[in-house]
Amino acid sequence: MKIAYFETIGGASGNMILGALLDAGVERTALESALRTIPVGPWTLESTRTTKRNIAALHVDFAIERDAMAGHGRHLSDVLSLVDASGLTPHQKLQARRIYERLAHAEARVHGTAVEAIHFHEVGAVDAILDIAGACIAFDLLGIEAVYCSALPVGRGEITMMHGRYPNPPPATADLLRGAPTYDTGFEGETVTTTAAAILSTSVARFGMRPPMIVDAIGYGAGTADFPVPNVLRVSIGTLAEAEPVVSAFDHEYDEVVVCEATIDDMSPQHFELAVERVLAAGAYDIWLTPVTMKKLRPAVLFGAVAPLEAEAAVAGAMLAQTSTLGVRVRHDRRYTLPRTIETIETPLGSVRVKSARVDGQARRTLEYDDLVRIARSHARPISEISAQLQEFLPPL
Repeated sequence: MKIAYFETIGGASGNMILGALLDAGVERTALESALRTIPVGPWTLESTRTTKRNIAALHVDFAIERDAMAGHGRHLSDVLSLVDASGLTPHQKLQARRIYERLAHAEARVHGTAVEAIHFHEVGAVDAILDIAGACIAFDLLGIEAVYCSALPVGRGEITMMHGRYPNPPPATADLLRGAPTYDTGFEGETVTTTAAAILSTSVARFGMRPPMIVDAIGYGAGTADFPVPNVLRVSIGTLAEAEPVVSAFDHEYDEVVVCEATIDDMSPQHFELAVERVLAAGAYDIWLTPVTMKKLRPAVLFGAVAPLEAEAAVAGAMLAQTSTLGVRVRHDRRYTLPRTIETIETPLGSVRVKSARVDGQARRTLEYDDLVRIARSHARPISEISAQLQEFLPPL
């Protein structure tokens, strides 16, 4: 598996990511040709060899003649329309959409509003759009199958943005970095920009130490500021040298979900059946009931549900209405899922749906449980026998 490993020596920004990838061997002509299919501009890609504390690096920037939307920002739909109207490959478009959708959800959480209402200011400008699309194109041109990254440095002080001064890192950046390891640099200055946080948090399969790899190329991207450490981002391109299969960040789909939970110690177990039914009907993807022990050693049940963000109020409301709990805890999580397909096959026992997915080049297939139950009931046979018999009718991989 061909991988990229980023080392955030001095931090990361959109242009530092692009500069490091260009320095590592991305063909500039091919990159520019793809970027020019995005209906924005006019613009010029400028690159300069520079040194940051005696480390040679490539600084890249987009010189934008005029961006009419830069003042008031673009909505997510505006940005996605630009991506869809471009000549990028379907894979490149998908990655760019995922990055901006993740960014939109982070902004919505920070501002307490709907995703559709978010205005992208700095990250909606043409240079940020080109940085994000450029990273997706560069990964594709290099044949990168998985991205890894070191822990991320966080500076001190405040950051001046469109709406004023904010703590460092700014709220949207901090939200994007949830789940990623960070550390205090000890000095003031923005070390990880929102654009870089969006690219890395969406694309990286694993944060932390360098994975076992055989390095073929190394690139350095330079930042604009000067810090006590070299303000460069290093990327190593090579082959993963470990036996266990790795799920690439490019092979799965990503979305934001809400998790609702309540701990219940005063409800008849029989009443959970209807509660589960109603919570699923309210829009939950899945539910779980887990035995737990509360204070004073009271036995209880942890009732949990995962649902799409837009179903948060309905699912939480159903849990409050259908159980004896007085409160429901809610948190937002990100979820990675394998793209799947569903096909219907005909068998002597009737039609059966089959779910299929691929991970690390290997296929997975599952017979739809509801169909197995239906057939088992109609034939008065154990479901295990039905499942075993129907395996013979699965089409070849």
